Amino acid sequence: STSLEELSSRFFINKYYMVKLFTEAYGTTIRVYVNALRVTKAKQLLRFSDMRMEEIGCEVGFEDPNYFSRMFKKVEGMSPSEYRKLW
Repeated sequence: STSLEELSSRFFINKYYMVKLFTEAYGTTIRVYVNALRVTKAKQLLRFSDMRMEEIGCEVGFEDPNYFSRMFKKVEGMSPSEYRKLW
């Protein structure tokens, strides 16, 4: 995963200013935005693949399976396994 430092360096902008601009433009933090993108990709994999939960978490950028489950539930209101059962 790319850190804020790497992003700010890549775009030649101060990290704190970059975060401020992003939040003003999108109404959310970079971290919340990226986690939502990861969960969206995880939802696709949960629906259309037979990958294990741990594999899906790693595939979308959550190295820790517990953290993946917590973030998924925070965004979707249900666990990854509950989501998969719906489909």
